Parts: sequence; C-alpha cells; structure tokens
Amino acid sequence: MSLNVSVFVNEGIIMASDSKTTYTREVDGKLMVGIHTNNTTRKTFLCPNQVGLSSCGEGSVLGVPIAGYIENFIREKVSIETQIDDMPKMIIQFFKELVKGRSAIPQAHFMLGGYQKQGNSKVQRIYKVFLENDYIESIDTKNQGAAWDGEIVVLAKLINQTFVQKQDGRMMPMPHGEILWNFFTLQDAINFAQFAIKTTIDTMHFQNVIETVGEPIDILLIKPDSTEWIAHQELHC
Repeated sequence: MSLNVSVFVNEGIIMASDSKTTYTREVDGKLMVGIHTNNTTRKTFLCPNQVGLSSCGEGSVLGVPIAGYIENFIREKVSIETQIDDMPKMIIQFFKELVKGRSAIPQAHFMLGGYQKQGNSKVQRIYKVFLENDYIESIDTKNQGAAWDGEIVVLAKLINQTFVQKQDGRMMPMPHGEILWNFFTLQDAINFAQFAIKTTIDTMHFQNVIETVGEPIDILLIKPDSTEWIAHQELHC
C-alpha cells in the first residue's frame, strides 16, 4: 500500500514516501498477499516544473512497476511551463490511455505538491488523485497542515481523538494532544513527515500484519523558487 505524507508550511512543502513494495500472487486459486517484497521502490518524483509527485496503492501497471510509467508521464507530458492545476487530469488521462483495452484501471493514488502561478504570486497547491474513480481532491493549504494517503491506520490513531468504552457502555474520550500545525517551521515539517512514516514502519514491524511500509524514506522540499532532496535513495552497486 505504501504511505505518502505532505506537510505544507509558510516556508514550503515537504513530500515524503517510503520505499517498500508488497507483491500478491494467485496460487491454486488463492490470493497470496505479501508473497514477495522489496525496499527499493521510488515513490516520490520531482517534475521539471518543480512539482512533487508521489504514488501509493497498486504498485504495478501492465505487469511491471508503476515507477517507470510515472517517469514516462513526467518526461512526455510535463514541461517547465506545465501548471500544477492541470496535472491531476493529465495523470488520469495518461494512465487511462496507457491501459486502454489491455488492463483495468490500476487502483493507484497520487499526491501532487507545488506552486501555482497567480499573477506575480505563487500559491501552494496539494492535490490527491485517485485513478480508479477519476476522483481529484484539492487540499486546503490556506492554513499550515498536512495530508497523507496510503497505509494511514497507524498515523490516524496517533493523531485523531480516540475513545474507550466503559463498563456501562459509555464511550469516553482519551486524553488527546493537539498538533500545533500553525507553529510548524520548515524543519518541523521535515521531522513530522519522517516521524509519520518511520513510526508506521516500526509499528507494523511488531504487529501481526503484512508490512506494507518500509525504509528508506525519501523526503523532497519544494519552495516557491527552488527544490531540494532532503533524503533520496540513489542507485548503487
């Protein structure tokens, strides 16, 4: 499934993702989940228009890893002049044309982060794109905050209010500490993105579940006029 996290603060946008792919296979009519894994999958990409693009969900298209097709999309469809507001529909159209007549639409999700030109200004944009139902969600970035997608159960339990059932059946809220998003600095955003994914990895490691999130963690910084890889896996021998 993977986990993508985007944190947006006044100074810039942080986009982070894990690197694990979990494969399934049908054996004797039974679907075997987690029959093979690897921790070398790139899920966050930098486009030439300084937009970050992350993927999660179904990790293969037409029988091969989706990463190569994402790179094809970036190379063939995205230029320096491409506006981020146009990219969600471009992604949907690209993958629909790719699998037309050959395969079902992959249940892949994407997250886009960057800046849209508005006159002399640049405005933060975060989009979620869901291929299977052509759904596009625009995240409100007027206030500092974060968005995530994929294997979100661990993170949701950490951040959202939780309740415990008393013997009389009443649901009582447990103590809950608010996250002060509006006080986040850029370094806080980096730290939170890393924390969210690393905590998910560590928690799943000790649970009786298929580990679908794994290191290394890629972290991309996007500012109005520059980008920088804070952490980025490299090819090596």
